Amino acid sequence: MKRLLGVLLGTLCLSVTLGIPMHADAAGQVVKIGFAAPLTGPSASDGKEMENAVRLAIDDANRRNPTIDGQPVRFEIDAQDDQGDPRLATQIAQRFADLGVAGVVGHFNSSCSIAASKTYDGASIAEVSPSSTNASYTQQGLNTTFRVVGQDAIAGESLGNYLVDVLGAKRIAIIDDRTDFGQGLADRVQGAIVKRHGAIVAREYVTDKTVDFSAVLTSIRAKNPDVIVFGGFDAQAGQLVRRMRSLGIKAPLVGEGFNNNIFVDLSHGDGEGTITIQPGLPLEKLPGKDFGARYAGRFNAKLQGFQGPYAYDAANVIIQGVLKAQSAKPSKVLAAVKTLRIDGMTGPISFDKNGDLADSPYTVYRLNGGRWEGVSVITAKK
Repeated sequence: MKRLLGVLLGTLCLSVTLGIPMHADAAGQVVKIGFAAPLTGPSASDGKEMENAVRLAIDDANRRNPTIDGQPVRFEIDAQDDQGDPRLATQIAQRFADLGVAGVVGHFNSSCSIAASKTYDGASIAEVSPSSTNASYTQQGLNTTFRVVGQDAIAGESLGNYLVDVLGAKRIAIIDDRTDFGQGLADRVQGAIVKRHGAIVAREYVTDKTVDFSAVLTSIRAKNPDVIVFGGFDAQAGQLVRRMRSLGIKAPLVGEGFNNNIFVDLSHGDGEGTITIQPGLPLEKLPGKDFGARYAGRFNAKLQGFQGPYAYDAANVIIQGVLKAQSAKPSKVLAAVKTLRIDGMTGPISFDKNGDLADSPYTVYRLNGGRWEGVSVITAKK
């Protein structure tokens, strides 16, 4: 028994001496990339699409046989369900910090990205969000916050200008869900409309758990708005538009980030005319024109939302950061990400001092026949 123990100790010492990585297998060192989004609950379809896109980016990277200092490495995802809950997002962030992941793709919700950001900053882990658009996420003075989409300060102004200048709306009602994303978007839209001398005839508030919109919509109906702007998520937007139509409100619902599969099953075309603004170009105009087909081939599913290409790019930012740094150490990856310039699936990617994209186009979509049609591309600069 003593001899066996001596052999085991000798083997352990040899491993330490040779510097064998803690995360290693026959294919070489394993580099973990954290991913966090809601994989259950109302936004689960968005979260799953993002997770799949990250897996596709990792598959693509691994096929290129990546190396660090000449040694083979293999990227892997550590996927976590934050359920859209900021408290849970913070716990997941601590898990990733304890694991020493190379970087994190996430979170989906702005409130989760903001809540987790200080933990990532304390661990010098790059947090690259594919979808968190609240302006304050990257304006906290932290060193580790990045996003590959535009932000609400620009989207809200672009949407407000579109409503007044293109749709000719003069009377606008606004509802927001009091989340960082929803309120942030609504505030920016309102500011832009006021600048364009449009009238805000109502500003109502719900929560992200509201299921009965009767009271706020009854109040709004009396104001006879041209459009209703909703700062909130697509699952509630679907419920909201159903109640609007049942109350005889014909004004279109307008928002950001509405997902196709929320509206296609609305009976009698109730969702027709719904308008959404999305960061970036329409899928068919993206530089990575084959992304949708490759996604469908890999996962036997069609893209339903707009997050997939951005999640792919967010993952690729971390992957390229690792390869540029020639290290999986989070602080070194972070330094590389700051100066990274790549041609992404969604367009050129580089970051300003806050971690925002230098500029980003936005596309306005209108729901027609159960499908989103791109009706206008707005190029907005900060």
